[in-house]
Amino acid sequence: MVTFGDLMSLLLCFFVLLLSFSTMDPAMFKEVSGSLRNAFGVQKSEITYEIPKGIDIVSRDFNPVFSIDIILEKIKSAVKLELIKGEIEIEALKDRVILRFNDDMTFTPGSAELLPDALPKLDKIRKIIEEVPGEVLVAGHTDAIPIHTDKYPSNWHLSAARAASVVNYFLKEHSIAMGRLAAVGYGASRPRAPNTTLDGRKKNRRVEVIFMQPPNPDEFEVKPVASGSLKSQEIMPAPVPEALE
Repeated sequence: MVTFGDLMSLLLCFFVLLLSFSTMDPAMFKEVSGSLRNAFGVQKSEITYEIPKGIDIVSRDFNPVFSIDIILEKIKSAVKLELIKGEIEIEALKDRVILRFNDDMTFTPGSAELLPDALPKLDKIRKIIEEVPGEVLVAGHTDAIPIHTDKYPSNWHLSAARAASVVNYFLKEHSIAMGRLAAVGYGASRPRAPNTTLDGRKKNRRVEVIFMQPPNPDEFEVKPVASGSLKSQEIMPAPVPEALE
């Protein structure tokens, strides 16, 4: 009886369905078919000369793997002791993290040669550069006291040479792509404190390592160093014009 009842119910549904098809409104059918055509692209012919490819439907409005907060945490964990001692300062902005080295810890006055005590700290920063994406800008700054030597005719030359020395040390192990690093010298044009006091001039003499967050989500991946890169190339300060010597 249960099987017979199921069969009768199915037959009833079948005949009701046939009845509904036989009395379909033509105007309604055209309206529905037009909506389906616009929604799914049916009954539409296009001429193409390329092999159809899949469409990337993954949303690109997502939080990247590496953000300023993650880069900041990596730096803090790597140079925790230096932060406690006050040898390094960190500033986080919207699209970058600025790492500042005190001048007396990295260079001797009037020189662009790195001090031995600064090398282990730069090794830690190099490890961070190897792990996080984006470009890294090394900026050299000086105080307002003018310098004029045979090697560095001005503060601009000295600050650029110091930035180049840091970049050359980062590239020493050939573990970072050269295109990710840049060296720039600002001289005394961007002071952090007045140059009228000893403490203010000390703050202005600094080297900054600036981690830039990639603007494009496609760049949130650390690219390996090309196997055929020229390892012998180094970033050298610009030659001094003869007029300035």
